[in-house]
Amino acid sequence: MVKRLKGLVKAKKKFSPPKEIREFRKSYISLLKAFDKPVIVYVDNLDRCLPENTISTLEAIRLFLFMPNTAFVVAADPDMIRLAIPHFHKGASVRHQTDYLDKLIQIPVHVPKPGFAEVRAYLIMLIAQDRGIPIKEFDRLRLGLEESLRFSWKQGQISVDDLLERCELDDAELREEFKIAEQMAPILAESANINGNPRIVKRLLNQVKMRKKTAHRRGMQLDERTITKLVIFERCMGIQATNRLYELIDSESGKPELIEELEQTDKEFDIERLPDEWKKEVHFIEKWARLKPLFTGVDLTAAAYLSRQNIPMGSVNSVMSGAAQKMLEGLLKQKTRSSKASSELIELTASEEYISVMDSLIEELRKVEEWGLKTSGIYGARQLAAHDDRCKANFLAFVKKAPKKRWLESLIKELEATK
Repeated sequence: MVKRLKGLVKAKKKFSPPKEIREFRKSYISLLKAFDKPVIVYVDNLDRCLPENTISTLEAIRLFLFMPNTAFVVAADPDMIRLAIPHFHKGASVRHQTDYLDKLIQIPVHVPKPGFAEVRAYLIMLIAQDRGIPIKEFDRLRLGLEESLRFSWKQGQISVDDLLERCELDDAELREEFKIAEQMAPILAESANINGNPRIVKRLLNQVKMRKKTAHRRGMQLDERTITKLVIFERCMGIQATNRLYELIDSESGKPELIEELEQTDKEFDIERLPDEWKKEVHFIEKWARLKPLFTGVDLTAAAYLSRQNIPMGSVNSVMSGAAQKMLEGLLKQKTRSSKASSELIELTASEEYISVMDSLIEELRKVEEWGLKTSGIYGARQLAAHDDRCKANFLAFVKKAPKKRWLESLIKELEATK
């Protein structure tokens, strides 16, 4: 009996990570030799992972760094990676964070922020793709823009007419759309809430298309340029400033006098006449007012109505990134005047997302009936306001209209005192 049972239960094998890694490397090298081709691994969106997952992935990559014929291309925001390091390596100083990346990334390549020329080219390609132009003409368009960008250091950008002629495209409607893109590009490239971010640019165009279809179904005679100009205002200025614009439109029969004055370039405008929610973005307002089409004498009632129907849905679902949504959730849960966790969420989120998060916080605060020290979101909004001047202006404009509370007045004075 004992002899028959012998060998059925085997002794537990000892697990040795170093040995397992050596065996894996040995097998992998053998596989690479047989493959006889270089292996390039692309890792994207690493900075969108949780801090622990970000560094764990980099630690896994480290095992392969010195393998023959193997290369890793890591696309990530280095600042985000640095902020993740202390979560994994407790107590890591700023110098240690920098050293960690320097040792891991052998050839750093810094991608510059898209400028006017890059945003213009991107918009034109998106429009061409949406219009479904033939593949032959589409490739010519792409090559023409690529060549223009490549030599932009010594010559001006290729004009829309030259581009269409080169592609053998004779389409007046397409030309008009390209010209609109050309006018939009400077604002999209320079606005602090967009910074030429391709994802945001594409989402804006998607919103424009959605609203245009909605306007058509409702029998609204709205052109795409008018919708586009208002969508840009919403994204760059935020919901509070946009609501103020639409209040002006409603109160002045669709033709705000303030907009007419802003569009008069031959006269100097008094900045003090601007609503409080607009004063932090005077440079943008001036550029936006000159963006065609001009609204002087135009009834914007229908456009304002259409936009208002889309703001609540677009503010979070269509505009916010994953990082911004996590930041919003964290700030809503904050129960103290200052939170280290909230500070980290703010640092991990791109600054162009701040206004969208503040708008969402304010929308939640609008639902509050009884204001108290434990009001959800109030301290998160305060911390974000202290971090960003544009958010501070919007938050102050809102809380000054809230019910009078001694603790709230103290919070307002504290924020007004910070610079």
